[in-house]
Amino acid sequence: MARPHPYAFAHVLVPQLAGRRPAAVRRELADPALARELLLYMWEKAAEGLPPAEHVPARGLRLTWHEVAGRAVALLHLPAPQASTEAHFGALVYENDADDYPDEKDDNEGDEGDGPAAGSGAPAPEALDAARPRYFLLEATLGRSSDEAGTPTAVGEWRGEHYRQLGRGPAAGRPDTAPNFLKALAQVLGPLPGAGVPYMRIAR
Repeated sequence: MARPHPYAFAHVLVPQLAGRRPAAVRRELADPALARELLLYMWEKAAEGLPPAEHVPARGLRLTWHEVAGRAVALLHLPAPQASTEAHFGALVYENDADDYPDEKDDNEGDEGDGPAAGSGAPAPEALDAARPRYFLLEATLGRSSDEAGTPTAVGEWRGEHYRQLGRGPAAGRPDTAPNFLKALAQVLGPLPGAGVPYMRIAR
């Protein structure tokens, strides 16, 4: 059974925040210091209301950026899972360039001020829909791995309130688990429309 702390972080808080505030979250994740601060804040937030015995240390929690099939991908390296549906990695996949959409408006902002959203209200829903990243997980799963040197996984995706499992993922616990997860994402994403990007190009 999945531990509630890492499950809440990977399956609830990350997709909610990244979907609700796509531009702001992307900007923070692009700055190493802010990214570390944001991840630790969310990790602590995921433990709220849980007894201390159920708190899990943030050991190994970090972020790296990659290019996968022409998209910018923020890869979340998560604390080692200990049960099925806990995740080894999360991946926020941004289809558009960072400046291709307007900033979303803070919930507590007024209509006046000097910021980009001043006087204009929130951006149109379709603009935010285009900006929201896709969010994938490489989850621990039950069963036997096809690779004896690793443990079995599954690739899943959260889109809004809906979750779908996309099939078996690469063996976990290996040095090549992260790049193999990115290769699996390239297969799912396909080439970026109109970009002429090679189907399987992955660059760190």
